Amino acid sequence: MDRYSMVVALTGQLCGTLLLISVIVAWTIRRRSPAITANDTVQRIESRLTEMQQSLDAVAIEVERISEAQRFATKLLSERGVVAPEANGIRDGASRGAGR
Repeated sequence: MDRYSMVVALTGQLCGTLLLISVIVAWTIRRRSPAITANDTVQRIESRLTEMQQSLDAVAIEVERISEAQRFATKLLSERGVVAPEANGIRDGASRGAGR
């Protein structure tokens, strides 16, 4: 082998070795990083669940206020003797059909 062939062969071997080492290092880094990401993901999920729980509690309080207002309005109407109309005019339709 002449000198230039030896330089080309040695350069090729060095480039191949460096490529192989860089692939192994990249694979090792990728393999380790999901453990860190998984912990971060769990923390984000926990914070989102906490936010959802707080929102659900707020909705429950508002629903309780609405139902209390409905009970109060029903109590006032019953004390006055006012009859609340049925939904979608069902009472009107039944009374019309009975008269025919």
